Amino acid sequence: MLVMIKENVEKFLGVDGLLSEKLEGFEHRPQQMEMARAVETALNKGKHIIVEAGTGTGKSLAYLIPAILWALKNNKKVLISTYTKTLQQQIINHDIPFLSKNLGIPFHYALCMGNENYLSLRRLKRSIQAGLFNKAEEEKQWNGIFEWSSKTETGYRSDLPFEVMPQVWEEVGRQKDLCLGRNCETHSSCFYFKARKKWFGAHLLIVNHHLFFANVANSGAVLPAFDAVIFDEAQNLEEAATQFLGLEVSNSHLFYFLDRLHNPRTKKGLLTRLDHALVPHVKKMAMTVRQAIEAFFNHFLEEYGKDDQVLRFYKPPAIDNGIYIPMEALRESLKSLEAVLYSEEDRVDVAAAAEKCFEFNNTVSAILNQNLHGYVYWIEIANRKRFSRVVLRGVPIHVAEELHTQVFDKLDRIVMTSATLTTNKKFEFIKERLGYQPFNELLLDAPFDYPNQALLYVPQDLPEPGSETGPYLEKLSDRCKKLIEASGGKTFILFTSYALLNQIYEKLDDGRIPFPLIRQGDLPTTLMIKKFKEKPSVIFGTNSFWQGVDIPGEALQSVIITKLPFDVPKEPLTEARIEELKRQHIDPFSHYQIPRAIIQLKQGFGRLIRTKKDIGVVSILDSRISRRGYGKQFIDSLPNCPVVTDLNNVQSFFAGKN
Repeated sequence: MLVMIKENVEKFLGVDGLLSEKLEGFEHRPQQMEMARAVETALNKGKHIIVEAGTGTGKSLAYLIPAILWALKNNKKVLISTYTKTLQQQIINHDIPFLSKNLGIPFHYALCMGNENYLSLRRLKRSIQAGLFNKAEEEKQWNGIFEWSSKTETGYRSDLPFEVMPQVWEEVGRQKDLCLGRNCETHSSCFYFKARKKWFGAHLLIVNHHLFFANVANSGAVLPAFDAVIFDEAQNLEEAATQFLGLEVSNSHLFYFLDRLHNPRTKKGLLTRLDHALVPHVKKMAMTVRQAIEAFFNHFLEEYGKDDQVLRFYKPPAIDNGIYIPMEALRESLKSLEAVLYSEEDRVDVAAAAEKCFEFNNTVSAILNQNLHGYVYWIEIANRKRFSRVVLRGVPIHVAEELHTQVFDKLDRIVMTSATLTTNKKFEFIKERLGYQPFNELLLDAPFDYPNQALLYVPQDLPEPGSETGPYLEKLSDRCKKLIEASGGKTFILFTSYALLNQIYEKLDDGRIPFPLIRQGDLPTTLMIKKFKEKPSVIFGTNSFWQGVDIPGEALQSVIITKLPFDVPKEPLTEARIEELKRQHIDPFSHYQIPRAIIQLKQGFGRLIRTKKDIGVVSILDSRISRRGYGKQFIDSLPNCPVVTDLNNVQSFFAGKN
């Protein structure tokens, strides 16, 4: 049904707009208004647009309001896709409820999550009947889930009041291939199907990049049809597409599948609860596959060693696929078992296991034969005390063509946005990587007074990162200590590797720093942030802490970046992309490696200043930024703030601000 909406974004975000009138303390931001107008125009005219909106612009409202208005006026659906859970939660728990309350116009929205995120009431009941949990902690968690199941309205895994163990959720979460549909006794109360009903009635659908690509891969069968898409955190779109289109198989994953089918040690699993004359034969087949998997992966360990390593396959590995024939035999035996079972529930479970056998065989064969054009393949080995984990991977080197044909050409209205999309104030790098050619480009600075709120410290007296020898680590850890003391804790230290993170943490964790030291991996991220906000502390983080973490206010006043975030050149995917550029006679360092690192550095810098009242120092302890010719590109891509090389300036800054 078409809703008569005449308003435009000016009505709500203008100087004298509705939000300004209704909300005490609401600030009119020219950058936000400019972005909202541009998004509104793009949606109305059916155009693609790319927008970099600096931190604090209020970009979420700047695209949500025009998206809502356009969807209501035209009876259309707009998809909002994010990369991090943090941003997704901000939109669904704060921004959209805020707009729903204050816009004065009714609209519907829905959070769309992959089916594996929903509790299955049927499988919850079935799991305890099958006696799958034999450990006290697993049983405790099952009881917690059972109690929660009668109270939750969503059934979202993320809404659980505790961190559920993967092996427990595996048995109670929804799985598409185990769904009985309308024949399920719990269909009317199914959390997933109740959620899907809301999806079809919504004007806005909130998803993540992974679910978006799952929908693309399934020809649009996962999500309702939509008419426009807004990609927030668009700098991660290439990575998300690469991951989704990739191949992966590991010995641990295969053994886990077999254990769920039949665990010979615990005598539990799917086959244990089935009563049929064929079951012993299927168990025997499963044991044969288990032995074949052990032998197959042991060949890799004998060939490449058991030490922690990542090795690229430049040609198909000379290792026979000893898994294929026994896995196919297991599949056939499962299909035979499926055909003679009376219970539909049992038939679905067995059919799903047979399909898994088929998928595993296809994946292993594709990686061993390297028969997918434009892919790079490698092996990862992680040595553990009792078990060496071996992972085989294959991912596409480029995704631009796939994105162009499957996404950009099929939709008239696409908005790309983030706080970090440009390098040297231009969108060329991201456009080329994604194969995206927008009608309009918009670059908006953050509304902060960076010259007075922030300081950039780039010391010139530290050794360059290299071998990470003793002297380098000593000087780096000592400088971190002095910076922590200067800021009174309240510090993020960002690393590009867990190895360097642990080395610096161990050097600083000697009792001399009077603030709690919180290391990524020791606690869940949410608990780390909670502890950090409670009192002055120091977080040691990598990967996810470079982006998506929002800590406004006094809790965070110092961000220390230990190394410029260059991708490791020998990492298989990076190496393959470098080779591809060289074949095209393009300099990969200036064309690919530097722009990638600049965008990541901008993300790290962006952790510091989140409001107009925030102050702080970003320290880049990589002297290459001062000594190498490319260093100026990094500094020029950051917000305009004073640059100092002397630690005394940092100490004076904090002394004057606090």
